[in-house]
Amino acid sequence: MTIHKDNPDGLDEAQAIDHVRNSDLMTTLFDEDDQLEAVSLTEGNINLIYRVYSSQDPMGKSVLIKQALPHAWRYPEFKLPRDRARVEWEMLEMEASYCPENVPRLYFFDAENSVMGIEDLNRHTVMRTGMMDQAVYPKVARHVGRFMARTLFYTSDFYLSSGEKKALQSRFINPVMVKLQEDLVFTQPYIDHPDNRWTPELEAQARAVQNDAALRCEAFQLKERYMTHHQALLHNDFHTGSIMLNADETKVIDPEFAFYGPMGHDIGSYFAHLVIGYAAQEFHAKDADVRTDYRNWIIASLHETWMTFAAEFMQLWEDEGNDGWPSAEFRRWYVDQLLQESAGFGATEIMRRTIGVAHVDDFVQISDSLTRATAESLALNVARRWLMERRGFTSIDDLINVVLAAEPTL
Repeated sequence: MTIHKDNPDGLDEAQAIDHVRNSDLMTTLFDEDDQLEAVSLTEGNINLIYRVYSSQDPMGKSVLIKQALPHAWRYPEFKLPRDRARVEWEMLEMEASYCPENVPRLYFFDAENSVMGIEDLNRHTVMRTGMMDQAVYPKVARHVGRFMARTLFYTSDFYLSSGEKKALQSRFINPVMVKLQEDLVFTQPYIDHPDNRWTPELEAQARAVQNDAALRCEAFQLKERYMTHHQALLHNDFHTGSIMLNADETKVIDPEFAFYGPMGHDIGSYFAHLVIGYAAQEFHAKDADVRTDYRNWIIASLHETWMTFAAEFMQLWEDEGNDGWPSAEFRRWYVDQLLQESAGFGATEIMRRTIGVAHVDDFVQISDSLTRATAESLALNVARRWLMERRGFTSIDDLINVVLAAEPTL
C-alpha cells in the first residue's frame, strides 16, 4: 500500500476509496460506474475515519472506512497496538450475533492494514451531542438495557461452558488498551499525577478526593475487581459518546477496548455519563423549565435502562442458562450485587472525567469556568455517594435518589 506523504501512518482519501473499490461493495452497495469521493470525519485521537460516498448520490450511498493508527495523534510517542482493530471487528461481529439491530452493518475487514468498512450512520446522532441539545430519545433506554443484558449474559459463565468461555477470553486479552483504563480510571485520579486536570474552582473538591483514605480504598477495591474478575466480554468504553441514535434506532460503536471484565463496569460507565449529562444541563439547558424537564427525562431513562437490563438478564438466565447455577435465589442475589457494583464503577468513571484525564464535551463545552465547575461539582458529589454508599443500595431508586439530592459544593 502506498503511503501518502502528508499522512505517513495511515490512509489518505484516495486509499480509502481504493479499499472500497477493491471490495464487493461496488456491487452490493455502490454501482460499478459510481464516482467515489472521500471526506475525513476524524475527531478522535487514535483512528482515521473517512466517509466514502458516491458523488452522484452524496446523501445516499456511503460507507465509513476506519483505520487504527499505531500512535495517538496528539502524543506521537505514545504507541498503541493496531491489533485493537481486530478486537473491535470481532467484538462488533459478536454483538451483531446477539443484537444485530444495535450495531452498524459490517462490510469488510483488512487485517493487514487494520482497516474496516462499516455502515455510515449519517442518519444518527452521537448521543452525547443530542443530550447537550436536550434531545429526547424514547427508545434508547430499552435498547441499551437489552443490549447490555444480551451481550453480557451470552459471554458469561451463566451461558457458555467453561471451555467455550476460556477460548473466547483468550481472543480478547487486549493488554495495552486495558492497561490504559486501569491507569486513567482507577489510579491517576486518586494520586498527584501530571496528567490530571480540573477546573480551577474544583481544586478543593479534587484534593479532597485524593486525600480521602477511605474513598481511595473503595476505588482501589474496584480497580482490583476490574483487573481480576472476568465475568463477561465488555465493550469497556461504553458511554454516550459510543452510541449513535435517532428516535427509532440505537447503534453501539467503537468497542476497541473490549476485554473480559466485571459486568458492572459497562453498566456503571453508561450510568455515569447519564449523570454527567444531567449535571451539565446546568449550562446546556438555559431555561429553568427546560432544564427540569430534560433532567426528569434523564432520570426516567436511567431507571428504565436498569429495569430493562435486569428483567432481560434474569429472563435469559432462566430460559437459556446452563446447568451450573440451579438457584433462583442466587440469580436474584447476583443481579442485586451487580447494581451495587455498577454504582461503584459509575462513580470511578465520573471522577475520571472530572479530575482525571480525557474529559468529555458535556463539561468541556461550558466556557465559563465557574458554571463548568458547578456542574462538575454536582457530578462529583453523586460519584462520592455512589462509591461510598453502594453496599446499601437495594434498587435503582437508591441511585436515583442520590442524583436528585445532589448539589454542587464549591
